[in-house]
Amino acid sequence: MSIEKQLTAARQQLTGESLRSAGLRVKELSSWGSLIPAAGDAQRILESILLQHIGVPQSPSRLPLGIAEVRPWSNRLEIRFEQPDRVRAALEMLPYRERGQRAVHGTPGLWASTIDGNIEIAFARHPNAAVVALSCLDRSDLGPLLSAYESALATERRVPLWTVAPSALPPEKFGGRRKPRPLTIIDHHSPAANLASALLRRIRFWDRLAGHASIRMTCETVDHGLDWHLEREVHPDFPLHDDRLVALLAEPVVGPGLLVDLNEHRCDDRRCVMEFTAPADRLEGWHGVLRLQSVPSDPALHTPPRPRHFTGLGESAYPSHGDSALSSSVAPGSIPSRSRRTETLSSESNQFQGRCFQLLAPRFSRDQWEMQSRAMEIGAAWALDGCSVLVVAHSFSFSPESRRLRYHNQLTWDTADRPTVTASPPWRKIRLVPGDGSLFMHKAFGSRKEVKSLIQEARAHLDWIIFVDCNEDLGMGPYIEESVDSHVIVVNDPGYEENLVTAEARNGVAEHREVPVGPAESAMAWRHQHLTGLPLDRVPISGLVLRQPANREKTQSLDFVHRVDAELKRFGTPVLARLPKGPTFALGASPTVLDDVDEDFRMAFRVACASFRPALEKSSPCLIPPPPDPWR
Repeated sequence: MSIEKQLTAARQQLTGESLRSAGLRVKELSSWGSLIPAAGDAQRILESILLQHIGVPQSPSRLPLGIAEVRPWSNRLEIRFEQPDRVRAALEMLPYRERGQRAVHGTPGLWASTIDGNIEIAFARHPNAAVVALSCLDRSDLGPLLSAYESALATERRVPLWTVAPSALPPEKFGGRRKPRPLTIIDHHSPAANLASALLRRIRFWDRLAGHASIRMTCETVDHGLDWHLEREVHPDFPLHDDRLVALLAEPVVGPGLLVDLNEHRCDDRRCVMEFTAPADRLEGWHGVLRLQSVPSDPALHTPPRPRHFTGLGESAYPSHGDSALSSSVAPGSIPSRSRRTETLSSESNQFQGRCFQLLAPRFSRDQWEMQSRAMEIGAAWALDGCSVLVVAHSFSFSPESRRLRYHNQLTWDTADRPTVTASPPWRKIRLVPGDGSLFMHKAFGSRKEVKSLIQEARAHLDWIIFVDCNEDLGMGPYIEESVDSHVIVVNDPGYEENLVTAEARNGVAEHREVPVGPAESAMAWRHQHLTGLPLDRVPISGLVLRQPANREKTQSLDFVHRVDAELKRFGTPVLARLPKGPTFALGASPTVLDDVDEDFRMAFRVACASFRPALEKSSPCLIPPPPDPWR
């Protein structure tokens, strides 16, 4: 299965869209690091409030919350319900007030209208920032439903507040003193709006689980934000605990990427209770805990649907005999399995260790600021070849504690720190990879001893670790050379110079003069120009990975290029590979071969990256002397 077809099938299983619609939405994504786009600031609050109102269905349904399909965008969510009466609960979020009173009930500031028979709800002041469009499977006109709800409020002496068009609102007042206002439902949902939005945008995966009967969702305001309680009814013929459910909620590419708290896991014949929370590096909008309780359902009321597979978990068919064990995916809390190549090596030798190399770039170059992207590009190509790859980036300054202090004022009121769960292993998947390969990412903070321990742990379970760090004097201290096997330089290659251009004065005018140079002179000039700031006198370099710019127009003879390459090898910097030309992107936006790129470029990039992997397998770590002390 191709990458695009795999992602299309995985998304369709989450949203309930048609395969054609899911394929079009996948092509719209700028990166395939997440199949479901995250909601914007206003959109996630609107979806969280909507989920509170539709979370407890009034009648049983074969679909989760009666939803047949969702189509998510960053500032819009289209929801198609099974029946028109399911939409009635969503209308209760609209604002109104009692006649003769000023207190507003519902969600203040919302505006609702009927467009092409669908009900669209948005914030009146910013109608384009967040939109929820409600429709039905039979495409019936929901305008009469909205009018009937408005008439029902009028008979109860209530005044609807959602009918004023945004263009008719008075302009907002800025500046000056404002009276303190009481907390509203928007303030209560803001701390954990991302959690609810992520679940609503993936609502259709619940009925693919074994024994699904129904779900109900409620929320509760707590000190650290907003907690969500989800009750899942399971047919008695199926077990209450399902590892596939845990894996989906923990999956960062397909699912919401939550962490399960194993200390709060309680399971028996009557119920199975688990708690999930977001990783510690997610701050705004994730201050909440998902408490999931699975209970048996009444067998007379529910007929269990046929359980189906999840492409996002690497399954091609549902595990037989109702077994909930994952076919080829990784259960949360466990170590990811190595590729088949690694398992073969491990069976031959019990002391197998994955390989690790450090990626460097010339100082003050674009590649220096994009080393993490460069490492992901190489890692994605190797993962597509069946390797398990981990990209480790290191940062001293941007620690989780400094981030928490930086965003401390983004909550509406003072809250206690939310409960957190430590991920084990700490790295997370960043792309779906067809076949046996896998690609992970981890941002390391703190001392080099912690980085060393992390790399040693990853060596025991993964094929390759690509370490990305700065190339200053402190970039390779006494800890790093004990952890990595080799060092590779990635650099942009504009080509070799066959002539050096100088200027000389003739008749009072400066004129250019070209001086032909040989391969050795060209190699020395290229080395001094493009490898600035690298400690080549201390660190043995395994080789160079040259990136050819997309706008390169210079053509050179292959004989001259090979002769210059030989001179660079004599200088201790051999050329390992030349990556093919790719499209030009903004800083930090380079796609990998696991994203939406041309198939010819994907194949050429894979071949180029695979060509220098054998050379790195032969390298071994060595003791690098520390830099000289400038004060001595």
